[in-house]
Amino acid sequence: MSTALWLIIRWSGVATASVLFKKWKLPRLPDVTEDQFLRLHKIRFDTSENRILEGRHFVAKHLGLPDSKLSPEQKFEWLAQFTGFATEYEVGMGDIEDELNEICADAGLKVPSPFPATVGELIHEIAKAQDTS
Repeated sequence: MSTALWLIIRWSGVATASVLFKKWKLPRLPDVTEDQFLRLHKIRFDTSENRILEGRHFVAKHLGLPDSKLSPEQKFEWLAQFTGFATEYEVGMGDIEDELNEICADAGLKVPSPFPATVGELIHEIAKAQDTS
C-alpha cells in the first residue's frame, strides 16, 4: 500500500473518530436558547443583542460546536472536552485569537491580556472593538 493511501486512510479514521467523539460528548452539554444566552450575557456586559448573537455564532463556528451549546459563563478550557480532539480545539482557539488580534488592531485597541477566559468575555471584547472601528 502506498504511503499516500495509508495517510489518507489514517486521516479519514481520525476525522471519523473525532466526529463520533463529538456526537458522544455533545448531549452532555445542555442547550442554551438565544433568549437565555442574551439574558445571561446582559447580566455582566452592555452589548447589543445583534453583536452578542454574532459573537456566539463566531465562537461556535471556530470551536466546531452548535450555537445552542454555548453559554456566556462557559470557560474555554472547560469547552475543550466537547470540541473533539485536542488539535481541533487548539486550531479553533488559534483562529479565534488571530481574529481578535486583527479586530483589535483595526480598531486601534490593545489586545486584551490575558486572553478572555469565557465565551461572554470574548464576545464583549469583540463587540467593543467592532463598535470602536
